[in-house]
Amino acid sequence: MIYRGRFRTVRHKDHAVPTPLPRPLLGQSSLDIRAWRRAEDGEPLLLVTSPRKTGGAVQRNRFRRQVRMAFLAQVETLLGGPWVVWVRPGRSAPPLGTIRFQDIENQLRLALNRLPASDAP
Repeated sequence: MIYRGRFRTVRHKDHAVPTPLPRPLLGQSSLDIRAWRRAEDGEPLLLVTSPRKTGGAVQRNRFRRQVRMAFLAQVETLLGGPWVVWVRPGRSAPPLGTIRFQDIENQLRLALNRLPASDAP
């Protein structure tokens, strides 16, 4: 994800979701966070999805923006590793308008700390 000259958002052909899907990094959570290693080396990628049923366009865009900012704050732990981090609202998630940035940041931090130590850079 190269952003402001360093990271950019994920494009369609940048990643392939593995089959079977990796297990969620957190148990019962309002966010479904999954991660896997890419075959090629490179910068970490962030994939954020928020289906239409989770809220209107304004709430979905705000959610994506908040996840991106929380990821950028935590990306130092992933630099040097070709990780793909996939974040989406969990099945039991409250409406997107009620999820606070601090909750997103805390859950993302917990999930990234649970990545396998042998694969961590």
